[in-house]
Parts: sequence; C-alpha cells; structure tokens
Amino acid sequence: MKNIFWISSYPKSGNTMVRLFMSCYFFTNDGILKDLNIIKNITIFNNINIFKKIKNFEEIDEFKKNPSNISKYWINAQERLYEIYPKKVFFFKTHNSNIEFKGNKFTNNKLTRGFIYIVRDPRSVLVSAKNHYNYKSYDEGFNYLNSERHLSLAKYHVLPEFLLSWKSNYLSWKKFLEKNPNLGLIIKFEDLVSNPEKNFLKIMNFIREKHYFNFDNKKFLNSLKSIKLNNLIKFEENSGFDERGSENTNFFRKGLKDEWKEEVPKIILNKIEKTYNKEMKE
Repeated sequence: MKNIFWISSYPKSGNTMVRLFMSCYFFTNDGILKDLNIIKNITIFNNINIFKKIKNFEEIDEFKKNPSNISKYWINAQERLYEIYPKKVFFFKTHNSNIEFKGNKFTNNKLTRGFIYIVRDPRSVLVSAKNHYNYKSYDEGFNYLNSERHLSLAKYHVLPEFLLSWKSNYLSWKKFLEKNPNLGLIIKFEDLVSNPEKNFLKIMNFIREKHYFNFDNKKFLNSLKSIKLNNLIKFEENSGFDERGSENTNFFRKGLKDEWKEEVPKIILNKIEKTYNKEMKE
C-alpha cells in the first residue's frame, strides 16, 4: 500500500517552506515559483474532501461539537485513498501528532511510504505562533504550546487535528521513526535556513530512496531560489496567501532562527527551557 508521504511538523515550524520548495520542484517545469497557489499540490490531510471519500462520513458540524471523533476515520481515509488511487503517491501536510487515540492510530507503516518531520526551536515557534494566531500574550501562547489537550478546530473545509504540545508532537514522530527505521527524516528548521542547499538535498535524497525520480540539479537550485523569504514576501504582498492567519497579519514575516532573544520575556523563556530541556538539547 505505502502511497503516502507526510510533511509533518508542529505548527509554525517551517512546513510551508518545505512544501513550497517541493511544489516548485515536483509541480513546475523549471523550479521557478510563479504563484503561491502551487502549494495546493501538497494539500492538508485534514481536508474534508479527502475524508468524504469514506462512505457515510459525518458532516463537519459533528466535528465542531466533538473534534476528537476525527480519530475514528484516520486510517479509513488513508486506506480509501489507496483503494481509489492504488498507483498514485500522495504528499500531505499534517500538524497531527502521530498518536493512537482510543485505539485509533493516526497512520501506520503499511500506509506510510515516508515522512519528513520539521522540528524548530520552540522559542521561535512561540514568536511565530503569537503573530500568526494573534495570541494576546506570550504567556497565552505558551499555554497552547504546552497543552496536551490542544486540538485545532473544525471550520470551513478543515477537520480537527491533534496538535498536543510541541514536545508530544515531536516525540510522537520520533517514536514512529524508532519503530520504523529509515521510514522518516527528522530535520531542523534552523538547518534548512542556515544551509538550505545541503539540507534540502537531504530531503530530496530521502524522497528518491522511497520514490525514485531523475534528479535535476538546475531545477533544484531554481526551487531553492524561489523560496527565499524576500521572494515569498513579495508574492504575498502582490497576491495574498490563503494560509495567512488573519487579514492583518502576513504569513511570511522574518523566518529568523533566534528572533526570540529580543521578543520573549525571560520568565517565559525559562518555562520553555525547563519544560523542554531534554528535547531542545537533543
């Protein structure tokens, strides 16, 4: 079966940058970005249109009342995709923790061909999330970052996701990799920023191990140029971007590694560094 690649991360960790790069490489002729809408080639897994392929799937209003019910359909949705498209390989974005809830697993090694997990310094995640979600304070943002009951809400065409805490999200995918060696690649956002050519090449080589394609170096380099932050900011200013948090907040901001040093109050930094000490060192 194995026909799904996951582009997974905790929110605001670089998932969009990776998907834009992959969209430029795999869904253009030359790797040159012409429209941010190209990212729709790598859609969110929790799109209701994917789950509606399941017979008698519930209406979205049911998940607004009981968001955790989505877990009953995780595996069914993936199996159904294989039944309908047995020869197609899918790339899906997800912020879901790779967990088991009430006996329902998010995914398994029979359905997953591979995954790329992007992990980012939680101090930087907090800064980016506060701007994206318009949290009133860094203290409120940390409460979400650290909540084991953090589920996103169902709205429009989007179904809930089990985000959980930054720590649990990361550890869930790490554990999946430990049980299934060579099935995934965990990569740091900071490495993608500091040495993009080296680390995006790691991503491409990993995908090629699981799904062979002829590598085009010129197209690869064009894709890297396309996702430079200044370029993405211009595209958003000119045409907007569907994934921005609100009309008053740009999605593409700074993309810095250590922005938190000047932004986050010391008391919140201490909480993060104490809570996630082991994982941050790792």
